[in-house]
Amino acid sequence: MPPALDVFNARHDLAQFGPNGLLLYALQLRFEIDDIVTVAATALTDDTKDQKCDLIYLDDESRTAVIAQAYLAANTTKTHAPPNKAADLAIAVGWILGNERPEALGVSLRSAAEDLHNALEAGEIDSIELWYSHNLPESNAAKEQLERAARTTRALLRQHYPELEVEVRFLEVGRNLLEEWYRSSESPILVTDKIDVPTSTWVDEHGDGWQAVLTSVPATWLSDLNHRYGDRLFSANVRSYMPSRRTAQNINYNMEQTARLQPARFWAFNNGVTALVSDMSKDSGKRHLAVTGISVVNGAQTTGALAKVSQIELREARVMIRFVKASNAAIIDDIIRYNNSQNPIKPSDFRSSDRHQERLRREFKEIPDVTYLGARRGGQEDRARRPSNLIASDTAAQALAAFHQDPEIAYHDLRSIWESDEVYARYFSDHTSAAHIVFCYSLLRAIQQVKFELSAKEIQERTQEDHEILEYLRRRGSAFLLVSAVAACAETYLNRAIADTFSISFGPTTSPAVGVEHWTPLVESLLPFASNSLDPVFDNGGLRRREVVKDALNRFRSLVSATKKANSVIFDNFRMQVASY
Repeated sequence: MPPALDVFNARHDLAQFGPNGLLLYALQLRFEIDDIVTVAATALTDDTKDQKCDLIYLDDESRTAVIAQAYLAANTTKTHAPPNKAADLAIAVGWILGNERPEALGVSLRSAAEDLHNALEAGEIDSIELWYSHNLPESNAAKEQLERAARTTRALLRQHYPELEVEVRFLEVGRNLLEEWYRSSESPILVTDKIDVPTSTWVDEHGDGWQAVLTSVPATWLSDLNHRYGDRLFSANVRSYMPSRRTAQNINYNMEQTARLQPARFWAFNNGVTALVSDMSKDSGKRHLAVTGISVVNGAQTTGALAKVSQIELREARVMIRFVKASNAAIIDDIIRYNNSQNPIKPSDFRSSDRHQERLRREFKEIPDVTYLGARRGGQEDRARRPSNLIASDTAAQALAAFHQDPEIAYHDLRSIWESDEVYARYFSDHTSAAHIVFCYSLLRAIQQVKFELSAKEIQERTQEDHEILEYLRRRGSAFLLVSAVAACAETYLNRAIADTFSISFGPTTSPAVGVEHWTPLVESLLPFASNSLDPVFDNGGLRRREVVKDALNRFRSLVSATKKANSVIFDNFRMQVASY
């Protein structure tokens, strides 16, 4: 069994998703997702009327949409996955991009399709990737079906969004590609060949834990590397080269035009390339430079743009490049992070040294069975093996925002929590404790867990109430709205006035897993109110309509208050778990 699949099989957090677990694992590797369970709660679409689509995921950083179909073979000795499952993607995109009958889509798919259309209309999507995810070797038969699905996608985009230039790619994420992504998560350099560099002069430089050379190379050499190694050349950034768009403002397209029309000026107009290497051999006397192992960590746009230009047009073009070698894993991570234009500094990175995050990291050390990095990212080796008890910083921020009555920020505007001092201060201040984050986070997890358990039920075993609850939970953003609704009723089930909601917690020794156990009975007792009181929000402009959201929360609170006596035992049991404040 390849290492990537061994690690996947050991990921107990993904087992609950069945065949989609492998798809989520691949998504986590490619987009460096910290909390894949929260993503799963939103991105998975495989319910009734899923129209052959298992997942729609929108990645804000890379401006990429993924439409995926999943398959998991019980017999892993098979030579290839069934190509008809790849062909299903053509059906899926037909419904998602071309459907004029929303009622024919399941709730999850309809909600996801609306999000995708909204993002396309807002110009927030540069590329759509069609994925066929499975655990078998890739095949030409599946590739042919994926190519057809890609052609269908391009035709639908031209029909419905003629003004947009959206790149359409397809990926058969089978055993080999998954292994490649996994190895790039373990080691930043996948290309291990020794490569001669066509230059006779260079400048040496070195610093604390690193050494480098700076030189110029023919653009044709860089283009050749791209054609020879493909995405492996960018293994330090598994997201790879972003497609170019035909807009005057787009730097990728402009680079292509410069290379074609003014190749002799390319060096002066371009910022150059930075490549991480395993080793370098230099012979000044013979004027010979060679590198062993290479991964482009800055300049993926340049490299990809040059690969689109003919060798003849590139004859006069040259590129500045620096090769950097480091042996310390932490330094390598920092080189990748601070140089990688494809993986820019996340908004949360600017808060990692904030005094509140430093205090919270200390407080979390006293709470059992939990890992909180406090806006820090894990190292290169952490991509595939996420700690099962990790509270991702983004999810913590979303849970806090939702609990404190801002579900629209939690779902639609996470970046503002980290980027805006004013918004950040609402949720992370001297009032915010690690125990309170656990309280909010475990509520969100309890809601997600209920959804996953209901989804796993056979359709014929679901009650009418189950169907109504599941229909609500399949709305995108519904979990965050429900967190707000449950939080809005705190005085009712705690039976006391609450002056400061940040003071509520299960105490400093309660783990998130235990917190979920405390919340689950309460959540299950309140969920039936969601269909009537909260569901209309999504038919009236969604979470961005603050007045609509406020009215819905008031309706929910009234229903909970009216049934306080009927739920008194559940409320009393929950209240006993909450620390005094």
